[in-house]
Amino acid sequence: MSIFSSTRQGNLTLQQHKWRATHRVAGILAMLAVWQLLAATVFSSYFALPTPTAIVTQAVTDWSMVFPNLVQTASEAARGWLFGNAAAFVLATVFILIRPIERVATQVALALYCLPVIAIAPILTAVLDGDRPQVVIAAQSVFFTTLVAVMVGAKAADQAAIDVVRTAGGSRRQEFVRVTLPSALPATFGGLRIAAPAAVLGAIIGEYLGADSGLGVAMVYAQQSLDVERTWALALYATMLAGAAYLATAAVERRVCSWSATMTGGTVPRTASGSIPKRIALTAGTAAGAVLGSLVLWQVAIMGLNPYFAKGPADVWGYLATPGSERDQLISALGTTTLHASYGYLAGTVAAFVVAVSVLSWPAVEAAVMPVAVALRAVPLVAMTPLIALVFGRDVATVVVIAGIVTFFPSLVTIVTGLRSVPSGAIDLLSAYGASRFDLMVRARIPYALPSVFAAARIAAPSAVMGALLAEWLATGDGIGFLMLRASTGANYGRLWSSVVLITVVSLLAYALATAAENALSRNRFH
Repeated sequence: MSIFSSTRQGNLTLQQHKWRATHRVAGILAMLAVWQLLAATVFSSYFALPTPTAIVTQAVTDWSMVFPNLVQTASEAARGWLFGNAAAFVLATVFILIRPIERVATQVALALYCLPVIAIAPILTAVLDGDRPQVVIAAQSVFFTTLVAVMVGAKAADQAAIDVVRTAGGSRRQEFVRVTLPSALPATFGGLRIAAPAAVLGAIIGEYLGADSGLGVAMVYAQQSLDVERTWALALYATMLAGAAYLATAAVERRVCSWSATMTGGTVPRTASGSIPKRIALTAGTAAGAVLGSLVLWQVAIMGLNPYFAKGPADVWGYLATPGSERDQLISALGTTTLHASYGYLAGTVAAFVVAVSVLSWPAVEAAVMPVAVALRAVPLVAMTPLIALVFGRDVATVVVIAGIVTFFPSLVTIVTGLRSVPSGAIDLLSAYGASRFDLMVRARIPYALPSVFAAARIAAPSAVMGALLAEWLATGDGIGFLMLRASTGANYGRLWSSVVLITVVSLLAYALATAAENALSRNRFH
């Protein structure tokens, strides 16, 4: 009987994979058909939106030119992915084993993640040689998302299993290896799936803003020549590269985490304990330690670099503390960018949550939508922003589209992973009592997914700021993103570094608000 059951289960799994593959192909073909129709009719007057057939034809024609650039970008993205994820794993392991340093060190790591890439890329290009700036940007693009994913997974470890190891006399290392690490794997792979296209996008951004070769450089030349079809063809190659990295990560995940669907562990969110004054004091102490640590790291990082390009904390403080029209203009532009980022963040997060719930409720949605979502994330927006602006106009609509896109994908992947983290026992129990899909979603999946939902919110908030900057830099001509562009082209590094600091502070505040909302909701729901 067991052999028969095993064979039957294997056949069901094979049938399920075939069904998903069929729907996935159908979803992609449907999207391409709609695109072809719209490009040939409604948007026929917009030269920025060529048909898929024209893009594929151009891609085939350009293969000999594209191949060396594709190899260069793939090399930069792979090294950035490796270095960024390795740093995230090492730091997460330290946090898990040595809890007291987690709060402060996480805030310092967050500050690194919140650095606006489009602003630091010209600085990195000026102070580093070869393709190292692109590798650094790719690593920075993946580091924090993987760190958050590992920590969320580690904190969801079954406390009962940890107690068993401790009762048996196990050490902290054995507790980590036997319980915490296996429990963290599903969420970790969710982060790695986000990291795969993010590394490609980071490498292309670095190339686009200053390099000798790569897909980003080829896109610059294509845009300067007003060759729209070639620009889209290069974006297609970048999308295929990022999509291949995503699918490879997902394939490894299926093999490594095949047991995750039957896990019986899982915990509800853990909230801060203690009185309100103690929590306030702890928060203030953490913030002070993070600020001090960031300033020290900043000062150490610029040691030995040309002071004309590399500005320190004292330089930025002197710039921001000096009254005048430049500072006032910077503050006003910061307000515009913050508002733009809020619109994009709200649109992207709401869309991600709705799609994630749909994916778990109707499996056909996942097969049809996820390839499109991967493609949206993989498209190098730094090259496509001017083209998107031609379709949506050079105003706030373009900002919302760009910020929404960069927010949508990491939020979707993280939320879907969280919705699937509910123990199978809880689903079976509710199903035995006749619970509907809606009941299962509301009573089981969403409560267990709350840590992942808020992890998605924390990751997406700085991403929305980055998307708004990108749109302002390349399309709308307003906000602090445009001031950064003028500062970069005019070699005004005092303004550029000051803008970076202000944007980083705004991103940190957005992250802190998401964390505060998580703590408040968790206390109200679970206590």
